[in-house]
Amino acid sequence: MIPFVSVIGRGNTGKTTLIRKLIRELGQLSYRVAVIKHDPDDHGEVDREGSDTWVFRKEGSHAVILASPSKVTLFRTTENEQLPEELFPLCGNVDLIILEGYKKRDYPKIFLWTGKREELNIDPNWNVIAVIYAQEEEQEVMKRFKETAIPLFCRDDSMGIARFVERFILQER
Repeated sequence: MIPFVSVIGRGNTGKTTLIRKLIRELGQLSYRVAVIKHDPDDHGEVDREGSDTWVFRKEGSHAVILASPSKVTLFRTTENEQLPEELFPLCGNVDLIILEGYKKRDYPKIFLWTGKREELNIDPNWNVIAVIYAQEEEQEVMKRFKETAIPLFCRDDSMGIARFVERFILQER
């Protein structure tokens, strides 16, 4: 199976920004990365109303593939939510898959923590392998997590986080 890691955190904590930085940094380390974004509430409608893909889906097509010289986009109607593992083959020849979300699944997770919104503890069932924090919250994070063995990274240290992912996810598997 392709190695993967999930990035979790409350809304507007910087998950997408961190993933963008990891894609860039891991790419500089010569890794090919894919991303699967979890949308449990069906907020993200990608094919806009009136577009050909939208019309085909509204007419009842269970799958619509938009193919161009540089990319393939798949829209498929499903009976149930697909597990990320079922979607991995669609990612092609990659070295790592980053999941955005899936906090309730037993996957290795990088947790974007913010003192403004988080409780004192991380749920032990979350399988958190690293905590990411904002520079201005460093003292609070160090105080709250000093008793744990969870690695801590400032969100500004994107190369350090990428190197951690390389060691923990890519090289250990």
